[in-house]
Amino acid sequence: MQVVQIEIDEKTLAEVDEAIEILRENRQDVFREAFRELAKRKKKEAEVARQYAEAYRKNPVQPGEFEIEEEQLIEVWKD
Repeated sequence: MQVVQIEIDEKTLAEVDEAIEILRENRQDVFREAFRELAKRKKKEAEVARQYAEAYRKNPVQPGEFEIEEEQLIEVWKD
């Protein structure tokens, strides 16, 4: 296992410590789980972005594809 040092502002650390106290969990475990979940989410976001880029590369936006008449905008934003 590697040791990594990071700086965390006092407000964030206080919020984490408050949650840890309520949950009766270890600070190290909470941070480890949070970083693991963040890494998973970031990898998924990167994959989705890659898929969008690939899809638009294969099927570029066509001129006028997203044009909308002013009357249609008024209808949509009425509610």
